[in-house]
Order: sequence, then structure tokens, then C-alpha cells
Amino acid sequence: MKSTIEHPLAFFDWYLENEINNDLKEFYIHITEELHLNNTDQIDKVNHIIKVLNIHHQEEINSEYITFSFESSIKSKLKQEVKLTKEFIELGFQKRFSDKKEVKGYADFLRIKLSSFFSNKACKDFPFLTSYFEQLDNLINQYSKQSTTYSYTPSFVFIAESTKEQQSKIKALYKLLTENPSIISCSKKEFTNAFTGNEIDEGINWLITGKNKDISKPSLLYFLDELINKGFLSRNIINDLYKFIRYVFRNHKGNVLKNLKQSREGMSDNPTSKDRIDTIISSL
Repeated sequence: MKSTIEHPLAFFDWYLENEINNDLKEFYIHITEELHLNNTDQIDKVNHIIKVLNIHHQEEINSEYITFSFESSIKSKLKQEVKLTKEFIELGFQKRFSDKKEVKGYADFLRIKLSSFFSNKACKDFPFLTSYFEQLDNLINQYSKQSTTYSYTPSFVFIAESTKEQQSKIKALYKLLTENPSIISCSKKEFTNAFTGNEIDEGINWLITGKNKDISKPSLLYFLDELINKGFLSRNIINDLYKFIRYVFRNHKGNVLKNLKQSREGMSDNPTSKDRIDTIISSL
């Protein structure tokens, strides 16, 4: 099935459900039965990598073995389809640019569809697919920074006895979070909007990273939990906390945060930068 301007994600919708497993079968048949019959040394059926004896290409490849991967076998196809999909998405936004609500609605529809791709079994079986869908997600973010149309603005409201005190506390929190090395990246105005219940434009980039060098969502969850526990944010937001986080916070690249529930389930009692977060909040 081909993607079109009306259905820019049609190929991937079809491919994940119907075709990728057929390509996987063809990959194994092509390598083990057609090209290298009886010369297979190792088959990794988790990562779909085949290692074969280098019998026919010793002059070209100075190695005893040749490695083939399923990811490499379909890389060209995926890159071509991503390029085509990007073109259709851009045309879709171009058609709607005169109407801000249509732009947001179109972006929301595409994100919902992409979300179904990220949670699809194929993405779990073939993790390399995620990088292709992230390219599409990043493109959508270029045209519309808001991830969802809400009946209210899910930004935080910092609790204080007066507006003056609220502004003073938010200013102090921003200064503490941006001291070197910065925990966040955003303008002071954007940060103020994010904690006074106002609409935001680009969001707050959370910069703390974990041992795997990826953004530390547990540290962000801990930070917000402590603001709630210390009475700076209302407990009423707990049930919708992930919605608030997705609206306000981004990763270090400016992309919407995903898999927050899984991060919550895997949280330890000592998330990255816990001591610094404790010090910051106790200083307010």
C-alpha cells in the first residue's frame, strides 16, 4: 500500500501489520538458503543477525566472516518511504497553514497515529523502527509544538499566598534550575507561563541524563512529585500528571516525552540528581 497526501502514514500502517514479517522471512531464506547454503556460522533470531563464513568474497572483504542484518536489508526501503511520507506531511501542513486550529488538529491526528506505531508489536520486535518514526515525530513538531488539543491548558500553577509571592518563587526556581550545569533549558517567560497556568510555545527542555546517557524521566517525575509533596503544586493534578508533563516538558532535543508510565514503574528511590533536586526545592 502506498502513502498519499490524504493518508501520509498509510504505507507504515500497512507495513507494520502485514509486510514486515514477510520481509523477515525472505531475509532468512535469501541469506541461509540462496546465498550461503551450509556456510552459516551463527544466527541471532532476537536481533535478526546472521554470521556466515566468508567463502566467496575473500578478495573483496578481508575477514573470515560476513555479517548480515535484517535492519540493513530493509534500510533502503524504509528511508525511501520516510522521505515520501515527510513530503506528504509537509504538503498537508501547507494546505492548512492559514488556519491555526486545522494545523493543530492535523498534527494531533498524525501524533495519535504515530503513537500507535510506537506501541505496535513490530516496534518491540524490531527496535530500529523507532528511529524512523522519531524522524516523522520531529517533523510534526516543527509545524506544531503542542501535542494535544485540550479543553483546558494543562500547565502547572505554582501555589503561593499572593501573585507577587508566586512570581518571586517561580523566578527563584528558574534561577536554581538554570545554574551551571543547567537542569532545564527554556526562556524565563516560557518557564513562568508553564507554572502560572498559561499556554506555552516550545516547552521546557529537561536536561538531566541517566547512566544510559538518555534523558532521565525518573528525575523529572521525582522533581514534580516533590513539588506536590511540599505543597508547591496541587495534588489535584496527580491523576493527569502525565498529560501535564507531555504538554510542558520536552527532552534535550525538544521532543515530547514518551513512556512516562514505564519510567514511573521502573523508578528507584535514588533517581539521578536527587540530592540537587532536594536542595533546590528546600531553598524555595
